[in-house]
Amino acid sequence: MLRAICLTGFSLLLGLAAYSESGGMTSAARRFLDALPAEARAKAQFAFEDEERKDWSNLPASYARKGLPLEAMDDRARKAAQELLRASLSSQGYLKAAGVVHREAVLIASARPDAAARAQQMFGTGKYYLGVFGNPGVDKRWGWQFDGHHLALNFTAVGDQVTGAPALWGAQPDEILSGTEAGWRVLAAERAKGLALMAALDAKQRAKAVLSEKRPEGIFTGPKRDKALQKIEGLAAAGLSASQRALLWSLIDEYVGNQTEAVAAAHRKKIERDGFAKVHFSWMGPVDGAKSFYFRVHGPSILIEYDNTGEPKDGSDSNHIHSMFRDPSNDYGEDLLKRHYEAVPHGKN
Repeated sequence: MLRAICLTGFSLLLGLAAYSESGGMTSAARRFLDALPAEARAKAQFAFEDEERKDWSNLPASYARKGLPLEAMDDRARKAAQELLRASLSSQGYLKAAGVVHREAVLIASARPDAAARAQQMFGTGKYYLGVFGNPGVDKRWGWQFDGHHLALNFTAVGDQVTGAPALWGAQPDEILSGTEAGWRVLAAERAKGLALMAALDAKQRAKAVLSEKRPEGIFTGPKRDKALQKIEGLAAAGLSASQRALLWSLIDEYVGNQTEAVAAAHRKKIERDGFAKVHFSWMGPVDGAKSFYFRVHGPSILIEYDNTGEPKDGSDSNHIHSMFRDPSNDYGEDLLKRHYEAVPHGKN
């Protein structure tokens, strides 16, 4: 089953429609809903204002999710769900999503014999839930969510504009350590680019970037903590050289680029318009790729957090990642919705 998901369900057949801001996603969402029988559709579709739209978690099946899980769909609906993912993500984002889902089978396969039953209960590639909010293709504002262990994708469309923030990307393990897939790391580029930027800083710059020599307990803006980071800290992009700015942009693009090309391009322009010089890079924990560490990129319209969570007692690389991607000014389409409500009385359509 796992191979079918990775090699078939998560194929890279991106249509040209995926490069429009909302057209491809809207059509794919409609086809997904149309693929569901009435009872399943009732579980998968919510009102746009439903609190479930902002309810997600990095926890496994112990978290009570709503929506329709992949394991409750038939093959036609699962194929339509994968089409919706492909239409909403870039090819790199889709591959990362496939890698995160794949880790569920890795956790089950690597469980100790005495914990095998518990692992089967908690983890699984079918335990990812999909929910649609509003009526795509009819309503001017609608959204959808794909939520499971270590992956929470939230998309909001207002007219022809889309945001893919917030999104939680995690991996356990990040790097598979044994077997035929040994060496496969889901979030390799995020890790490498954070380390590369830190290595490029001189002593004075590092002094500004390092907020603490101790890694925090975890990411600050995880589930239900949307506004936990109000103060922007660290080293400002204004204090970087041209080559260092290029490294910072590369790190930002690694996250922004998980969205489709048009959505990513719009977000990059927004970061520039709001002032790239105001974007800050910060670090917590040891500056050592063999250790567990945390870094952050924070500006008016970009917030990235990367954390080696579950740090071992010796401080070594936990191989367990929690990472957040947010737009502080437009999470869940807040800015798009504000402009829509100003133009449309009561925001009823």
